[in-house]
Parts: sequence; C-alpha cells; structure tokens
Amino acid sequence: RETALALEQVFDTLSKVSEVPRRATRHPRSLTQEQLTHSSVSAAGEPVRVSAWVVWEDGVEELVHAYAVAWTPRAVQIRFGVPPHQHHTWVWAGAVSRATTDPGGTGPR
Repeated sequence: RETALALEQVFDTLSKVSEVPRRATRHPRSLTQEQLTHSSVSAAGEPVRVSAWVVWEDGVEELVHAYAVAWTPRAVQIRFGVPPHQHHTWVWAGAVSRATTDPGGTGPR
C-alpha cells in the first residue's frame, strides 16, 4: 500500500508530510514506576472497553478507543491500536471512562 505524501508549510519551509496515522509513527507516554507507587496491580479477567486520553511522545493528547487490561487504585493499563501498531500504556485512572457504545463495530481491538 502506497502512502500518500503532501507538502505542508512548516516554519517558512516546505516539508513532505506522510499521511500515516499517528499510531504508526509515534509511541504513547506511559506512567513511570514511581507514579504507579508500587500499588498492587489487578489484571482484567476479560479486557474492558474504554475511552482513554493518551499523551503521545510529541506531547499531543488524543482520545482513543481502547481496552483496560489492568489497573491499580490510581492508574489503568490500556491496550489500543491494531497489530503491528498495538500499544500498551499506563494512564491515570481519571483519563479513562467505560465505553458505552461501539458505533459501526470500529471500536478497540
């Protein structure tokens, strides 16, 4: 599959910009071990569909459809994306809410 390229004005210069989705080219930031505070981790018997705010390595915040796969009292480990661009990351519990619907079957995988 060919990736389309576009020209974009960036700081008075023209640069080629790929239309590859952010998930394919970036990695989400995850909470550190210190932030998880060595709390006991509960693993989900079956992953729970959620919506979660993630922060990418370039600082961009994005709401993603995901699965909660583990949690502590303050944080949730989520899984989102499609292989080979599937991510596992820890986010604050306040950044996660249970998914209520899966419109068109396009929810998390």
